[in-house]
Amino acid sequence: MIPAREPTIRSWLIWLTAIACLPPLGLNVLVPLDTALREALQLSAFQAQAAIALYVLGLAMGQPLAGLGADRWGRRRTLLTGLFIGLCGSAMAAAATNATLLLVGRCLTGLGLSVVLVVPRATLRDLCSGAPLQRGMAIISVAFAFTPAVAPVLGWWLLAHGGGWRVALGVVPLLVALGGAVALGRHVETRPAGTTLPGWDTLPALWRHRTPRWVAIGFAAISSVFFLLIAQGPAALRESVGLDGREIAWVLGGTYLGFLVGSLWAMRQSRRTGALTLCHVGGALAALGAVMIATCVWWPSTPAWIVGMLVYSTGHGLIFPSALSVVMQALPARAGMAAAFTGMLQMAVGAVVSGGAALLPGSATQRTASVAVLMVGAGALALLAAHRGART
Repeated sequence: MIPAREPTIRSWLIWLTAIACLPPLGLNVLVPLDTALREALQLSAFQAQAAIALYVLGLAMGQPLAGLGADRWGRRRTLLTGLFIGLCGSAMAAAATNATLLLVGRCLTGLGLSVVLVVPRATLRDLCSGAPLQRGMAIISVAFAFTPAVAPVLGWWLLAHGGGWRVALGVVPLLVALGGAVALGRHVETRPAGTTLPGWDTLPALWRHRTPRWVAIGFAAISSVFFLLIAQGPAALRESVGLDGREIAWVLGGTYLGFLVGSLWAMRQSRRTGALTLCHVGGALAALGAVMIATCVWWPSTPAWIVGMLVYSTGHGLIFPSALSVVMQALPARAGMAAAFTGMLQMAVGAVVSGGAALLPGSATQRTASVAVLMVGAGALALLAAHRGART
């Protein structure tokens, strides 16, 4: 274990939180570009949603590779390799002239940026454990609150005033290149000498731990609603309450601030409340938010959408760092693969839900509401199974 002085941990957290902004930026900046991309590249509705689903799928597929690389070859080398792949993919997407180049570029971007979902968590686990780790995870997850709130508004502004969708998507490779340059000079290797050099047997080993397994499943199910709202939310808001692109960007961005509230709540409670307990509280809030969203099928209103998404995102923000803390401490010598295990499930379920929801019958509002209730309900049941596992 690397000795950790508080100033050193603080400086590391600033850097790790900064690069943690990259994956949600690449995801959410696309939200207001839906119509522009369809018109410019002649995309079908399914292809437009596939640009989101394939990005999330890339994040899911890349995380086991990133975890394996982080534990076997080191945090620094894995981070730099992933950022280079993400740079190539995001540049391809911004320069795309047809649907194929856009979709391949988006998948490659997710694949490369998956390292940023693994390496910061593994690095933090190298530096601390227990309550400090739980608190650090909450601080890093604040990036997932600010970025989804800002990115849709930024994308809409660049689309309207900055030169079109290519300029909006071009922000991603620009910031990835900046992150790579800083990582090249700033991110020193932290992997402890005693870290297990894992094979793929790490994933079944984690799966055999009952409580972390059910926490990871519950977290993935509840978190999938976040991706559902990104993919289906704009169409549902336009259909049910008649919002335009600018209003949708502000509504989605503003309600994601609930994630910030949940993350700060988890951070403040990290020294007093166990991570598993915080997972249960977050799951209950997410369920309440999903039910409120479901009421918009019968009584559509902008306040109901905003409050429902705000309550859901608060619960999501609370469970996000707490679930990671539970799973990563199950096999501390394999922190990279533990982070990858959790993130892989989260992104894989999110990709299936966000892409598959478009194929269901009914209106966008009906699809959003029914899938949200179904996935949050499944997540709550998984968290109950985790609680029983912890007591036995």
